[in-house]
Amino acid sequence: MQNSANDMTKRMTISVDDDVYEILEKWAEEEVRTVANLAAALVTLAARDKQGKAEKSK
Repeated sequence: MQNSANDMTKRMTISVDDDVYEILEKWAEEEVRTVANLAAALVTLAARDKQGKAEKSK
């Protein structure tokens, strides 16, 4: 998830249900990271997975 010197990091705001946030809080605590960092990692993994699947289906 490292960016090269020329890449810009984008910020976004999301809303999740309370129960989902509690799940993310526990997960983040287990991994000794913030909820925001965990969410960013999950979104990055999902987006790259989606892109990979789309490229394979071409």
